This record gives sequence, structure tokens and C-alpha cells, in this order.
Amino acid sequence: MKTTAGQVAIELRKLADALDKEPDTVIPRPMVSFYCDDYTSEDKGKSWFLAMVRLLPRPLAKKTNNTSYEIQHGKDDQKSPIWLRAIIDRANVCTVIEPAKPAVYDCPSILSEAEEASLDEF
Repeated sequence: MKTTAGQVAIELRKLADALDKEPDTVIPRPMVSFYCDDYTSEDKGKSWFLAMVRLLPRPLAKKTNNTSYEIQHGKDDQKSPIWLRAIIDRANVCTVIEPAKPAVYDCPSILSEAEEASLDEF
């Protein structure tokens, strides 16, 4: 299902109206995530991600880890009562320069020569 910014805004207004019924109630700081899972598009969701970033309120911060690229508003800003983020897999926006390499081990023998000789390779 394709969701438009307008459809999300309607649902957020419903939430805002519900919260405004008791505006002084203390609630946990909410997090709203927009995660790109459209891997079928030609650009693997990059245009969607960029459009979402343009829509997020400022200021914004960038965060990357081994699997994702994220733009966020409000996480470390305690003045903001909400944490918003747009997330996309790094594989969809980044180019692998050096692929992961298998580990190379240097393992001293822990068995005696006689024990080693009695073992079969598998």
C-alpha cells in the first residue's frame, strides 16, 4: 500500500486531537519512525527517503550503523517532545567499497601430536 503524506497527516491530527483532550497528562516521549521497505522501486527507495527527509522538521541529525542510514529529529534534543526518524537500509543508498572479509585465524595446536594424528578431517 502506498501511503501519502496527507494520509499520515490525517492520522496524526486524530492523535493530536485525542491528546489535546487531556493536554496536561504526562506521557512517555513518543518515537515515530518512517522506514523505507520499498525495495522494488528502481532506486530502492532512495527518492522516498529523500522526500521524507525534506518533510521532517528541523533541526536534523544523521546516524549510521552497520545496516541502516537514519535522519532524525528530536532524539538528543530534550526540548523536543517527540522523536521523529526516517530510516533506509544502507545497502539501498551506499556503495560497498570493500566487502566483508572472512576472518583469518592463527591457532596454535591445543592437542598433542598423538591426539592430532588420531583425528579425521571433516
